[in-house]
Amino acid sequence: MIKKFRFNGENVLAYNDFGNSDGFPILVQHGTMASIKDTGFFDNLGKIARIIFIARPGYGESSPYVLQNLLEYGEIIAKLVKELGIDKFDILASSAGALYGYAIAKACSEKTRNIYVYSGTPALYDSEVQKNWPFPIAREMSIEDFQKIAFEVFFSHFTEQEKEQDFIKDSMANNCFGEGQNLRLRFKDWGFTLSEIKAKVYMQHSKKDEVLPYIMAERTAKLLCDCEFELLEDGSHFSTDGYESFLQNTVMKTLYQDMYANPESYAIPVA
Repeated sequence: MIKKFRFNGENVLAYNDFGNSDGFPILVQHGTMASIKDTGFFDNLGKIARIIFIARPGYGESSPYVLQNLLEYGEIIAKLVKELGIDKFDILASSAGALYGYAIAKACSEKTRNIYVYSGTPALYDSEVQKNWPFPIAREMSIEDFQKIAFEVFFSHFTEQEKEQDFIKDSMANNCFGEGQNLRLRFKDWGFTLSEIKAKVYMQHSKKDEVLPYIMAERTAKLLCDCEFELLEDGSHFSTDGYESFLQNTVMKTLYQDMYANPESYAIPVA
């Protein structure tokens, strides 16, 4: 069910709360193009987990709120988590969503247990990572200029019919504000560094990632205090099969292992 969380005055953050309401909560941070209405990937995970799929500012029905840095996003989610009465949770993040997943983990350090990162955007504040970034580095531009870049790079090639699909329509909402803001924030001071993340991170990346070279993922993994890094020989930046495999063999596997080890911590019976 899609709900709205009000923050900082009249701003709202849309989120989809679904799956097993008694399951362990997992906060999902989407990539560049996504809609919280699209829940098909999570059919199996939703049988054992409560999934809270959050639309970042500017995406879909979320307000186009200008963030000062990535940490501010984490602080907003901390308020949402408090309102929902959640004491512990995991984070699942893919591609551009990785940065926001880390921000939540920093702002909610005592509540975050595990972070699962699939083909995540690397630590772009780090000079070593920046050396391997294959695209121009842009920092000092207006949010409007970044929105124009986002449209040209990610959305200009879609037909009008294609733009009616939820994952494209919601990503282009508010004149591509969501991705424009992502482009604006990723090279800025995040408000924290990855060395401050306490939670366990399970990171998977492909050597053949055509968007984010794996050498940047390797460096990012080393910046984290506790990261289990899996480098695949094959695969792409994002594929349906690859993501579903990550959900099944990393996320659900880890969740089941903890359920068997600590059944008293779960409201649902361990099958």
